[in-house]
Amino acid sequence: MSSNRNKFSRDPIKGMDDFYPSDMRLVNFICDVLRDVAELYCYEEYETPLLEPIEIFEAKSSTELVNEQSYIVEKKEGVRLILRPEITPSLARMIAKKNQELKKPIRWYSIPKCYRYEDTQKGRRREFLQFNLDILGEDNLYGELEIFNIIIELLTNFGATAEQFQIYYNNRRFIDAVCQFILNVPKSQISLVYKILDKSDKLEEKEFEKLLIDSFQNENIVQGILKIKESKSLEELLKKFEDIPEDFYKSKGYIELINLDRMIKDAGISDYCSFSSKIVRGLDYYTGTVFEVFDTGKENVRAIFGGGRYDDLLSLFSEESLTGIGFGMGILMLSLFLKTYDLLPDFINERENTDTVYIISINEKVAPYALKIAKKIREEDFPCIIDYKFKNLKSQLSKASELGVLIGLIVGDKEAEENKVTIKNLATNQQKTVDLEELIEEIYLNLDKYEENDDSEEN
Repeated sequence: MSSNRNKFSRDPIKGMDDFYPSDMRLVNFICDVLRDVAELYCYEEYETPLLEPIEIFEAKSSTELVNEQSYIVEKKEGVRLILRPEITPSLARMIAKKNQELKKPIRWYSIPKCYRYEDTQKGRRREFLQFNLDILGEDNLYGELEIFNIIIELLTNFGATAEQFQIYYNNRRFIDAVCQFILNVPKSQISLVYKILDKSDKLEEKEFEKLLIDSFQNENIVQGILKIKESKSLEELLKKFEDIPEDFYKSKGYIELINLDRMIKDAGISDYCSFSSKIVRGLDYYTGTVFEVFDTGKENVRAIFGGGRYDDLLSLFSEESLTGIGFGMGILMLSLFLKTYDLLPDFINERENTDTVYIISINEKVAPYALKIAKKIREEDFPCIIDYKFKNLKSQLSKASELGVLIGLIVGDKEAEENKVTIKNLATNQQKTVDLEELIEEIYLNLDKYEENDDSEEN
């Protein structure tokens, strides 16, 4: 008899995903690689609350992010909280609270879940996991160089090459200097230059030019921004302008950019890094170096993630100043990049059960003894499954084989009475009965033989 009651949808909320065990194997594999590299560079993991006061994001991030793309919670009238759309303002709050106690530079990373109410598309969800890494209190360009080296190591550890990704970098202070000394952009309009350049790859050429003309209504500025957008190198950009004043070459932004370029060459990572004058990043708190990492293959030319330097991290919470540089990388975007180039190993598609021990209980009467054996096995850090169906031996052995288990333990009345266990190698079908005290040693022997055979087959 069927119910007439309406059933709830089986789908999660739009823009959010269920993660089945197979999905979690992929996520955990990627996150483990990221953690390993971060900790190789001595970065430590931190976490922040999912909810924060909306004010710190209104002051620190872009207004578009807060007003149009955020999830707002108002449980109590007049108290508005935000589901974190990113983690940097929360990081600033944490650092400000203990700034005097923390030894500089601070190397921290986190893998938070964040929320943005925006259009969903390939690589973009409303709930997403993001890898964030920052070095704080390092005010020279070696901070940038360390971050670039970490990014390169992260991606090359998965097997990616310089032909598949590129770190495109720029400097906001450099763009400030171009606007001030070359284009004569009013100071009040410099932030508008950033917003327009940040949209340059998202708009058709005619749309972009119309936006420029409508925004500035100044031919010199319009043409200057077009030159910035279209330049492929620093040299090419500067050649497009005549009569560049000496003050431009003395500016902090120009000097930082030239020095970073030299340091990249000296470090031998030029193959992975390129200057791009249109990279400015959309968030308001960036002040110096900014960068985006692009998939440069023909199939999917788009940014994978980005980051930059910020000099007034603590300003919302403290009078103290602290500079930092870091990045946020979406795990979904990274996984799409890795799948594009077939850089994910086959073993993450299915659970690896080779070292799992499967206990086959002949009947329910021996269940207490089976549980005792399982406890002993797990104390040795071997995964262990007990079949509680108590079906016939053939059925249970078949189930163990389907799971890819190598070792099955058969527990019957006789084994329970004599404190023994029958160990069966499911790859060879050989079995023997041993005392319980000898069981762990026999498990190791079976696994060692399996690995030796596996190695000899590969060779």
